[in-house]
Formats: sequence, structure tokens, C-alpha cells
Amino acid sequence: MPHAPLDDLRLHLPEATTPRPGGEFVLYWMQATHRAHGNFALNFAVERANDLALPVLVYHGLRHDYPWANDRLHTFILEGVADLQPEFEARGIQYAFYLDRRRGPGATWPAGNRAAADAGATPAPGPGDGPSPLVALADRAALVVTDFSPTFIFLRQLRALRGKTATPVIGVDSCGVVPLRALDREYATARSIRPVLMAALEHHLWPVGDVEPAVRRAVSLPFEPVTVTRDAIPALVAGCDIDHDVPPSAAFRGGAVAARERLRRFLATGLPRYADDRNDPNEPDATSRLSPYLHFGHVGVQEVLLAARDAGPADQYAKFLDEALTWRELAHNFCYFNARHRTVDGIPAWARQQLADHEADPRPALYDDATLEHARTDSELWNACQRAYLRDGHMHNYLRMLWGKAVLQWTPDAASALRILEHLNNKYALDGRDPNSYGGIHWIFGKFDRPFYRRPIYGTVRYQSLRAAEGKFDVRAYVRRYAP
Repeated sequence: MPHAPLDDLRLHLPEATTPRPGGEFVLYWMQATHRAHGNFALNFAVERANDLALPVLVYHGLRHDYPWANDRLHTFILEGVADLQPEFEARGIQYAFYLDRRRGPGATWPAGNRAAADAGATPAPGPGDGPSPLVALADRAALVVTDFSPTFIFLRQLRALRGKTATPVIGVDSCGVVPLRALDREYATARSIRPVLMAALEHHLWPVGDVEPAVRRAVSLPFEPVTVTRDAIPALVAGCDIDHDVPPSAAFRGGAVAARERLRRFLATGLPRYADDRNDPNEPDATSRLSPYLHFGHVGVQEVLLAARDAGPADQYAKFLDEALTWRELAHNFCYFNARHRTVDGIPAWARQQLADHEADPRPALYDDATLEHARTDSELWNACQRAYLRDGHMHNYLRMLWGKAVLQWTPDAASALRILEHLNNKYALDGRDPNSYGGIHWIFGKFDRPFYRRPIYGTVRYQSLRAAEGKFDVRAYVRRYAP
């Protein structure tokens, strides 16, 4: 397939961009976009390698120490790796996967300090250790290209690698349809950003396609890459120094193959009724349920939207476009322009003041973290929502709103509610640790919204009732589905 030209607005450049003289290859450090096709960062890396008459090497490392690392997330990622390896082989592109199982004896960060490791798939080297595989490869490369994402660990890792190698490290934005840098400010509401995004579609909503390498030459590696097969994944995960108390999702399998199958099923059975049934949690197939695959980059949003546009019908596609484009890119815009998107300071000032003014209001209940995490509140519906996270790693979007609004009234203040919501979402949800996560969580507290009638606890921040859900869908059926 012909590839779409890369908009310069997708590039996040270091001060020096001249390729390092004598470099052996161009290194694509895969972080956030786990796919071998339709990948802007990969295309840019191959283009530059072709310009330099060099091979391209894809390095993909999975660390044990990223925040909330657990069996569920590791399994989903490794299922994606099992698809990546044959797809890259078919394209004649060398793909090297490094699995960092445990903290080595020479590691320099203390146990439990997950934020201390800044770059690469291994700990920062200790006395007598060599550089990490990533740094070792970067030092041999003419250029390093990596994925750019505005939240979680990606920015910190990009900056850290720039500080550890003299080779230029370029970030490429594959986050959405419209490049993050195409907008010049943070937008406050969906209403304000929607016309800007819609006007940009004709310039940006095109098939991404692939750039093929001109030079196919093997690169020697400073480690033995891991070959991942589906049968080997449980043993690989068991051997990693991560949280083993969160089991893999039985409802979602990772990888590009599963992503394409889920997209195909949605286009056939969900999109034709999307506008009518998407808010019914008992009709999960009326929504795409592609958010885990979009988060890990197993499928690109351009591919999803173009396929939905072609499948139609037009009125259903229009509603899906608004959800998948407007709200998703609004959340990315928030995280890109607002460095406080993980804190209460990311809440609009009016809403933050309202919640502060009502902190002393009596609460119907106050639950500790363990009660919430293990779905032991007095609300059957809320417990069923939390068990959806515990079991599937996914929750229907309408229920995520109710789930979050309830936590706001069961905790002493907004900061406490934000902290536990972030933890539960990022630990259990396959699509957590994502700009959409932080956009959705902050919506609970008034982000992207307007004032409503004043109520206890919420002030003029929008109120939603778990009891009111009974008039919107069959709550008893949903509770039975996620019974203990």
C-alpha cells in the first residue's frame, strides 16, 4: 500500500538532528506503537535508513519495573510480540525483542522504585556492568527514532535516552489522526475542539501505509533476542519480577491479529447499531472495544476510522467518528498541553473550587482502598463494574462514568478520589496508563464539562447516580453477569 507522507508536525526533535557519522544502522525503538504496518515512527525510521543507505533495526524491550507491571499487561504485550515477529520477518526488517525478567545484581535503583529507571529495557548499569542493550544499540546507530506519547513513562524515557547517548533521538507522534503539534493550545471542551478536528480530517485521515527498506542487512546484537510463541507466554510471564496477582484477561487477547478480528466483528455487528445501543452495557458488541488495542498500538486509529467510514452506514459512522476522534483526541490534547494531567491541578479551577467548598459535606459512606479494589462496597452495581475490571480488564464507557462519580462521594476529597481511580484504572484496565484514561478520570471531576445544579459533595460538578442507571439498562442482568 502506498504510504501517507509524514507531516513534520509529528516530529519531536532534539537540538541536534544530524545523523551520527559512522552509524551502522537506524534504530527504531518501539515503545508505544506495537505494530509492523501503518506505523508513522517505523516509516520515518525506514525512510531515514534508506536515505543513509543503512539497514533499520527495530528494538522492542519489555521491562519488569514499569508502573503497575503485572501478569495481565505483560501477557497482552507478549501476545502482541508473538504477532510482530512473523510480520517483521515477512517485511525483511530485523526485529529484536528483549525481555527484562528480573532486576540484576548490579542494578542501581532500590527495590520498588519503579520510577528510577529512565530508559531502556534493563536497569541503569551498576558498577562493573555494561550499558543497557538500548543504550549500547543507540551508541552504534546513526539515528534513533522512537514513539512519542504525552503521558505515562514515554516522555521521561525519551529524555533519559537523549542524556545517555550522543546519537540524535527523534520522537514521532503516532497518537492520533491529527498531530498533537497541529493544535496550538489546550482545548477546554469537546464542543470547542470538534470543528478544529473535523476541518483537519481532509489533510490527515488517510491510510498510513508502509515504507519498505532498501537495505536488508543483519545487525549484530549485544543480547540474545527472545522468540515469543503463544504457548511460551505463561512461562515467560511467570519468570518476570512483576505483580503476579493480576491474572491475564480472559476477554481480550493481545496483538494485531486479535485487533483486526475485533475490528472486523465490530464493523459487521456493532457499527450498524452503534448510535442506538452503544450506551447499553448488556450490548458490549455494539461498541468497538478496541481501546486496549489502540492503547498498545496494535491497530491505528486511522485504520479503524477509514474502515468504519467504508463500512457505514453514514449516520452510525458519524457518531462513532465523534467518539473515536473528538473525545479521544481531546484527551490527548489535554495530556500534551497540561503537565498536571495526573493531579487535581488538571481539574478546571471552577470545579476544583466547588469540590473544595464541599469537602466537609457528609458522605454516604467512606471506603478504604482495599474495599474499593476488591469490589466490597454496599452497591451491587458498582461492585459489578469493578469486577469487570478485575476479570476482563475492561469496563463499558457509560459505567466508567458512574463508577468514577461514585468514588468521588466515597472518599474524603478530590485528591483521594483521583489517586484511587488512577490506581484502579491503571492497574487493571488494559487501556489504562493512556491519555484517554486521564481524560476520562478528570471528566469525573468536571474536566471538559460545565457547571450543573448544586448538590452536596459535588457542588456544581455534574452528578450521576448509580440508582438512575436502573432506568437506562437492565442493571440486574449486568450484576448477574459479574456476580462474585
